[in-house]
Order: sequence, then structure tokens, then C-alpha cells
Amino acid sequence: MRTYILRRLLQIVPTVLAITLVVFVMMQSIPGDPVVALLGDAYTEENAIKARQEYGLDKPVIVQYFIWLGKLVQGDWGNSILSGRPVLKDVMMRLPVTLELIVLSMVVALAIAIPAGIIGALRQNTWADYTATSIAMVGVSVPEFFLGVLLLLVFSIGLGGVLPSSGWVYLPGTCQSVVCAAGLWGNTQHVLMPALALGVGRAALLTRLLRASMLEVIRTEYVTTARAKGLSERPVVLKHALKNALIPIVTVAGLQMGILLGGTVVVEEVFTLPGIGRLVLWSIYQRDYPLTQSTILFIAVMFMTINLAVDVLYGYLDPRIRYSA
Repeated sequence: MRTYILRRLLQIVPTVLAITLVVFVMMQSIPGDPVVALLGDAYTEENAIKARQEYGLDKPVIVQYFIWLGKLVQGDWGNSILSGRPVLKDVMMRLPVTLELIVLSMVVALAIAIPAGIIGALRQNTWADYTATSIAMVGVSVPEFFLGVLLLLVFSIGLGGVLPSSGWVYLPGTCQSVVCAAGLWGNTQHVLMPALALGVGRAALLTRLLRASMLEVIRTEYVTTARAKGLSERPVVLKHALKNALIPIVTVAGLQMGILLGGTVVVEEVFTLPGIGRLVLWSIYQRDYPLTQSTILFIAVMFMTINLAVDVLYGYLDPRIRYSA
């Protein structure tokens, strides 16, 4: 296992290098000048030349890339052009907001998908199966931003503000990051609707996948043998069938968590959550090259880390899976 993990970590290196090149080229291709956004009304040719020299924007593009790459290797993610703060500090300030949203979204998705998938498989071609399948199709079809707006209309307007419509809870004067809160429940209330908007679509996908996997597993010989031994249906389903049926679910759930790291942009914007998604969106609007490049790179590295964790989890779910050199 250690050899496998080490080999996977080494494989990440060329992937990260390729990502840095792609991100850098894409940012350079975006029209607009970050110096114009930085100087605003104080823009003059003289001030623009000084700003470009200060941030290294006067150098050839290939030189800018290698300067940025060299700083990354040394652990320096650069400073934001507009705010002047270290990029890594901005990312780490907002990361817990996005992580809480992602984790709660996956909790919502699994809480819906596991019971629905099991019922759909055990009650195949019944009204329960058709109901679960229909709900899954609706969940896949409804866009996240549209569902988010519907939730706002229902819970924030229609029901008299049962849940807050936007924002985050801060402690003025003592807050050192955007994650400071008056309490866990205070922040959870702000994340519930965004998590539902993101989780329902994932639940639909996982429900259909778990149903198909369970249908395959419950027809295997070891499940038939467990039933022949006189075991009740509950341990047969939960202990013998579900554990093996969860292997493809773990794969897709892990990929979905990685996708959500960079895919919460729209939902965070709708609910004005100060997460990484809004940070990337804001940095692109402002042509803040260092902030955008480093943040996207951070998301990519997190995505690859989650994939590695999913692969390692395989060995726990299925003892037959072993990683060797």
C-alpha cells in the first residue's frame, strides 16, 4: 500500500506541472488588463508602467510563467494584485466555507441516495422503485441554480425566513477569517439551502448507480448462501450486499466531491457565501492573475488528493482489492 501511495504521489507531479501551464495560458488569453482594475481612476501611463514593473507584468509571458512556477516550488503562492494579501492566506480563509458546503451536500446526497437505492433494488418494478427512479430523474434534470432560487422562494420568503437567504455569520472585531461564526448552528443554517441545491442532483445520480449495483450484488452466490443459512433480510442487505455495492458509489462520490470544489461557484454566488468558488469568480472578473492561477491550482491538487483517498478506501470496502508494486 505504501508503495502504491508513493507511486501515485509521484504521478501527481507531472499532472500538476501540466495544470500550471494550462491555467497560466488560459489566464493570459483572457482579455483585459489587471493594472487597469488595480489603478482605477488613478490610471496613467506612468502609474501603469510602475505597477507592471512591481508585479512583473512587464516581462515576457514565458518568463512570467517560470517566475510563478519557481515561487510555487518554494511554497510561495504569490500575492493578490488587488488586495496585496498572500494568495494562500485568502484561499485558507475561504476553504472551510466551501468544505462545509461540500461535506453537507454529500451528506444530503447520501442520506437520500442510500435508502432510495436500496428500496429501488429490493422492490424492483414496484411503485416504490418507480417513485425513486422518477425522483432521481427530476433531480438530475433540475439545474442547481434554479433549485437554489426555488429554495430561496420557499424557505426565505414563503415561510417567513425560516432559513437565512444569504451571507455568513461573523464575529465583528475578533474574526480573523471569513469562517468565524457565532456558533456551528449559525453557519449550518446558512449552508442548508445551498447544500440541498447541490446535494439533490448528486443524490439522483448516486441513487440510480446504487440501485444498479445492488441489483447486481443481490443476485450473487454469496448473498444467496447468506439467505440460505437463515440470516434475516436486514444483515443480508446491510452487511453482505450493501458493502460491496458501495464500491462504485465511493468512486462517483469521491469524484463528485472533487467536482464540487470547483463547481460551487454558481451556488455560492446565488447565496453569497464567501467560499473558494466566489473567490475564483471575483479574481477572474478583476483579472487578478496570481489569485486566479494559484486558486485553480489549489483546487486541482485537492481534486487529485480526493481521488487518491478514494482509491485507498477501496481496500477497506473490498478485502479482495490489494495494491502491490
